[in-house]
Amino acid sequence: MRFIIILLLNFCISFASILSLNDAFHVDSKKYDSSIIIDVKLGQDIYLYANKIKLHINDKDITSFLNFPPSVEENNEKVYFKELNLALPNLLLEHYAKNNLNQIKFEFQGCSKQGLCYNPQIWYLDLSYQNNQFSVSKPYKQTKQTKPKETFNSQSEEGMIANFLATNNLFWILLSFFGYGILLSLTPCILPMIPILSSLLIAKSGGKNSKKHSFFLSFIYVFFMSLAYAIAGVIASFLGASVQGILQKPSVLIIFALIFVLFALAMFDILRFEMPLKFQNFIHKKSDNKKGIIGIAIMGFLSALIVGPCVAAPLAGALIYIANTKDALLGGSALFIMSFGMGIPLLFIGLGLGFLKPGAWMEKIKVFFGFVMLAMAIWILSRIIETHYILMAFGILGVFFSVFMGIFEKALDAFAKIKKSILILVLSYSLCLFLGGLFGAKDFLNPLNFSTKQENQALNYHFINNLDQINQEIKNNQALMLDFTASWCENCKLLDELTFSDQRVIDQVKKYKLIKVDVSQNNNEDIKTMKKFNVFGPPVLIFFENGKEKLKITGFISADDLLKKLKS
Repeated sequence: MRFIIILLLNFCISFASILSLNDAFHVDSKKYDSSIIIDVKLGQDIYLYANKIKLHINDKDITSFLNFPPSVEENNEKVYFKELNLALPNLLLEHYAKNNLNQIKFEFQGCSKQGLCYNPQIWYLDLSYQNNQFSVSKPYKQTKQTKPKETFNSQSEEGMIANFLATNNLFWILLSFFGYGILLSLTPCILPMIPILSSLLIAKSGGKNSKKHSFFLSFIYVFFMSLAYAIAGVIASFLGASVQGILQKPSVLIIFALIFVLFALAMFDILRFEMPLKFQNFIHKKSDNKKGIIGIAIMGFLSALIVGPCVAAPLAGALIYIANTKDALLGGSALFIMSFGMGIPLLFIGLGLGFLKPGAWMEKIKVFFGFVMLAMAIWILSRIIETHYILMAFGILGVFFSVFMGIFEKALDAFAKIKKSILILVLSYSLCLFLGGLFGAKDFLNPLNFSTKQENQALNYHFINNLDQINQEIKNNQALMLDFTASWCENCKLLDELTFSDQRVIDQVKKYKLIKVDVSQNNNEDIKTMKKFNVFGPPVLIFFENGKEKLKITGFISADDLLKKLKS
């Protein structure tokens, strides 16, 4: 409990110490007889990089002519703390500011000693020269000659969310993203995490944990899951590519599937007989000193990257904001809070498993979750292995599950009879899956359909991955839809199976030329294409009319919602 309090305290202190732009930098100007002074007062623990300070008068760089005050060393960089005063002598101004109305452009970048940096700041001052005297306006952040800059496409949901992030209202931003996370937790995004966390808690506790400790372990899992989302999101925004896509390489998926197999062996009490003690303790979480915290944290982090993220509008909006402003502090904080909101249901898993009491029946629970872990391993491999082989694997797993859970044991009471009936149904379905896969079936809901005849596609898709070709198609077609997809993208499959199988949607999109962009490989061409269209991960639908983007949808969308957006 002490650890969680310290962790929460550090987390709160870290966020409490993040000053807003107005608190971090206060810029002012003063007029004296012989000079104009630009004064920057800095918040606590805020400093300015000396080499990032630039000053222009009417687009002429005069930085080298200024007399800067003495700086100090911080991480091998010359910086200024507390305040910075820059004097612009009248003699210098007379040489560069000969017009009646001039503009001073003042640039700088600052960071916090907490290790977080703010995006570069640009301030303007109006400088007038009349009756042989200079006068200066108060500094402002927007040129009067131009309208406020609109960095983001406000037509798309993620564009509107990115614009919302640009308001710099930290409290409302974090509160809103926490709400987005709660909503995303009600989607299938978080479902794969539930058996993983449950298995980890069962493996760790053996039924001996209190509710408090189970909740604590769940919190650690969710915290590091959220940390993974935030870090991966910031990296993705700067790279302009899907970190999840990079982690869907076959070698990575195979390694992660093997980790789940190792966990399953630990559930069956096999691992400790076959592996060195140190590695066994790390995987099996039998370390008395750390109480499984490190293992839980690692699995939370990895699960978010491999099993997890559904790309949705809030996530994409934050990524677009970070990519355009380089403000990783605000964008990363929003992603962390959103991910933590997604993990709220997982916290209740810990509370629920805290009620488990030790007993012989706990061995059955461990065996059950051992098979869950093996099922997760097969599910991960389904992204790189043909479907009929996956059907066979699940069929074999189901047969072993039925036997290990006691299908051939005597049923002496009502509960045992119900359990045996369920296991018979599981065994029957497993045999259907195995036979279906053996004869080439690919449908989990209809595994005995052995027909290999391909169904007629209601929609005529063209598969193009070359960016130049895509740009040419957009230019040449009056109406066009880009569908970014990937073999490992679960929501992409849902789009095809649910949304684009709806006859109303089919009729509505037939006027568009339909192009699928498969980014499964995440190669250089895929990354270049995704970066061009601000796509951070599939599924993304982009509709063009007359060469211009009309609508952009990130994540899964139902048929009804898609029709509303297309008709609006």
